[in-house]
Amino acid sequence: MPRFFRILGMGLLPIWMIATCSAGTFHVDTRDELALMKRKVRASQFLHRATFGPTIEQIDSLATRMQQVGVRRACDEWIEEQFSLNASRHEPLIEAMIADDNLVPTQDGVWIHRFRHHAWWHQAITADDQLRQRVAWALVQILVTSDQGAGFNDRNAGNVSNKARWLGPTDYYDVLVDNAFGNYRQILEEVTYHPCMGIYLSHMRNRKSNGVRFPDENYAREIMQLFSIGLYELHLDGRLKRTPEGDLIPTYDNETIKNFARVFTGLTFKPRADGHSFWSGNDFQYPMEMYQPEHDTEPKTLLNGVVTDLDDGNEDIAAALQNLMDHDNVAPFVSYRLIQRLVKSNPSRGYIRRVARKFNDNGQGVKGDLKAVIKAILLDSEAWRSVRMRGRRNPYRVIVTSRGTEYSRLREPVIRYTNLLRGLHATSDYHTGRIMVLPMEWNWQQEPYKQPSVFNFFDPNYQPPGDLLGHQPSRRIPNGELVAPEFQQKTAVTSNRLINRYIWDISSQRSRHFASNANYTMECNLNFDLSAEKALATNDADMPKLLDLLDLVFCCGSMPDDYKARIVEVVNQETEWMRNNNDWKHEFENARVESALIAVTTSPFCAVSR
Repeated sequence: MPRFFRILGMGLLPIWMIATCSAGTFHVDTRDELALMKRKVRASQFLHRATFGPTIEQIDSLATRMQQVGVRRACDEWIEEQFSLNASRHEPLIEAMIADDNLVPTQDGVWIHRFRHHAWWHQAITADDQLRQRVAWALVQILVTSDQGAGFNDRNAGNVSNKARWLGPTDYYDVLVDNAFGNYRQILEEVTYHPCMGIYLSHMRNRKSNGVRFPDENYAREIMQLFSIGLYELHLDGRLKRTPEGDLIPTYDNETIKNFARVFTGLTFKPRADGHSFWSGNDFQYPMEMYQPEHDTEPKTLLNGVVTDLDDGNEDIAAALQNLMDHDNVAPFVSYRLIQRLVKSNPSRGYIRRVARKFNDNGQGVKGDLKAVIKAILLDSEAWRSVRMRGRRNPYRVIVTSRGTEYSRLREPVIRYTNLLRGLHATSDYHTGRIMVLPMEWNWQQEPYKQPSVFNFFDPNYQPPGDLLGHQPSRRIPNGELVAPEFQQKTAVTSNRLINRYIWDISSQRSRHFASNANYTMECNLNFDLSAEKALATNDADMPKLLDLLDLVFCCGSMPDDYKARIVEVVNQETEWMRNNNDWKHEFENARVESALIAVTTSPFCAVSR
């Protein structure tokens, strides 16, 4: 049995006590250190939202810049630096990974599809363009496809690019990476024309009506319901509009769906060079092309009574996409979902309105500019209000108080795990040095490319069953109801599996990934660098500093004093016997650091982002 079980078996804090814990405190020695510590908490907050998890070095660096120029300006500079970085794309990395392993993308019997996951995790953990990668992860949960489409795992080559067709879903993901700082109108267009979306939501080879056969309505419905305007009319601040009788106002009806379905007719795979046929082609690497004979050219009534009757199919689609972008709902609808994915589950009406205004106009008359939207989300004053900080003297200390339910969200399992790997400076022992993580949805029911449906891993409006005790939603919440999307996939099973993964990784100080069959063997260990943590684990007096370090990196400084003190107390007591024991003293610092890490990373203060 691993050594930490004896320590954790003592128990740390009953769940009923966690709700009544006092604020957390960071003790410092000077007034300057007090000011810097406040910035470190702010830097941790910001980087948890803008990256796949910060390291202590990144927190320290941003905090130092905050000290020099102010919090908002330092974060604005950081965002601008991220905007300037080249995109770290996934498909070229997959091809390089496969070549370095002396394989080819069309190879059978080596679980070749695993490389799409290797590449995703490598970019999430190591890519410099963290903000772009994080925004792409948010976008792919709005504009959803999955790997469960016809041909999406086909090892055969496409007939134009000659690339394996299973690379198609990654090509789709890279569209969102490439456009993460672009315009939402352009994203809608590229998503509409991507063959993976065409297959997934079945407007690929959608044919005009012949009086018996009618166009497929799937994509027409979902581009409105899920990708742009939603089901009901919204105010700019996210509130639902109502009739004088109090009824909700639908944004579209079944006739609108039918008309949009007629717009999305005539699209098919890019054909071979030897001619254009509606039924030729099978390549996921190129946008779909219009086959005019199968496009419906009759007049179509779209949103707000707009009629399009263009003969050219591509112009017809362009007009329909612009019709969606012109709708008043698109700004609050998309803004709300991006805030949820990056900052908090329940943004206030004011927060949604401020971001939606930037969506509608970036200051230069452009609608849908995601650079402006991202800045508005990450730099909004409400994003900083999740914690209060007070500086005190005699002794010098920073007191951090969490503001509670409306300012928080449950972290996604994938984000929690990338945070662990990045926070512990994970490095790979694979022969290429790359992060060769295997798909891990069996641990926690979430994995890139594996959304269970077009509705993503969880519904943005999901509410866990049962009453919310001890809290009444404020008037700031748009429609008076709190939501908690990530709880939809959180069960006793997924919770236990996630915690077990953390325990086994931390207790072995590595994340192990192994797969093999008769044709191949792949083993990658992501080894953790715990030297800084171990340096704080030798002396009892330094243990509170160790907890402060872990609190900053994994909990944004939100861990209460009671909890940190109890960890220190239990770990000190339960490891003291090892200090001078010749058989165990070489494991003394390891046992302390591992136990503290497990207690922190499996705590509710790590699970909930503030």
